[in-house]
Amino acid sequence: MGQDWPPSDDQDAVAEPVASDILRALASRRERTISFGDLIAAAGARVHGLILLLLVLPETLPLPLPSASSLLAPPLMLVSLHLALFGENGAWPGRLSGWHIPRSTVAATARYLVPVLQWLEAMSRPRWAALARRERLIGLACLYLSAILLLPIPLLNTPPAICLALIALGLIQRDGVIIALGLGGAFATTLALAWLVIWAGGLFGTA
Repeated sequence: MGQDWPPSDDQDAVAEPVASDILRALASRRERTISFGDLIAAAGARVHGLILLLLVLPETLPLPLPSASSLLAPPLMLVSLHLALFGENGAWPGRLSGWHIPRSTVAATARYLVPVLQWLEAMSRPRWAALARRERLIGLACLYLSAILLLPIPLLNTPPAICLALIALGLIQRDGVIIALGLGGAFATTLALAWLVIWAGGLFGTA
């Protein structure tokens, strides 16, 4: 009988709530606001991936809005830096626990995002645990991609944003294959940026 490839990691396939379940649970709460502490409690060790995914999804659309990147990149960098320094189980600063967002915002986000997440989650499963567990190195990659989003070049932010979204989804799902796709895209993005710099240098050098 044939085997699935890549093989799944049964020891990681625990019955943890997926991102779509977490969002729906938060959106269904009766409180008028939801604190960051509530989000951490609901997402657990998946909180880094969930926050990164929620923040970077607007950047995956090819819209010429560089100002959006300047607003989203700093929190993306902070979350990535926390992941790189402390790992997925690192404690968050206590002052963040009191930060609140309206439940209506979470509900609106869940309404549009949950179907997309469910579609993505159906294609993913825990696998390649050796890569999925390297959260600090993954955090450095996310920090690098978040920094690229600060570049004020319209439409150039979409490829690194897609890579970051893939890595974030892989963190949530414990899916090393999806993380590897995101890292491979990050490498390709780096090559493209290097070529762009060399091309621009030659263009202005001959002007």
